[in-house]
Amino acid sequence: MVKRRSYRWAIAVPVLLCLAAGVAPADEPKWLITPEEVAQVTRGGSYDFKTLVSAEEGPGPEIVLKNPRALSRVVSPVDIHVKFEPGDSGEPPDMGSLEVTLVGFIDIDITDRVREYVKGNDLGIQAAPLPSGRHRIRMAIKDVKGNPNERDVVVRVVDE
Repeated sequence: MVKRRSYRWAIAVPVLLCLAAGVAPADEPKWLITPEEVAQVTRGGSYDFKTLVSAEEGPGPEIVLKNPRALSRVVSPVDIHVKFEPGDSGEPPDMGSLEVTLVGFIDIDITDRVREYVKGNDLGIQAAPLPSGRHRIRMAIKDVKGNPNERDVVVRVVDE
């Protein structure tokens, strides 16, 4: 008698791996920052943003936050628009060098989650789901000659 292999595992294993990797199904919103990450960054409570090391400004590209405004109170989902322009060096930004990090007790790199939303010298995300709370996000970028710049943005997400 010949044993037949179960093909259920051929489907279930990739689905489980995607879920474990944090890949959302197509009809689910994709979190830029998950509630679990917020708990890690804040260690389950609020974090004193004044004790954090702030971003270092440099001669590299200017990081212009168009939406949401810094320190504004927003309701999730949030439209995000950041423009990267030549800075003091006068050189254009190297968008491949962009790094985006959730900053707190521990830092969490979310660069891979935002890369698909980079178009030209803009980062534009429509209806990004963000958990409630105060989030400090650091954007770091270099220009084509390697001149760096960083900017921290604090976004307060409130429940309606």
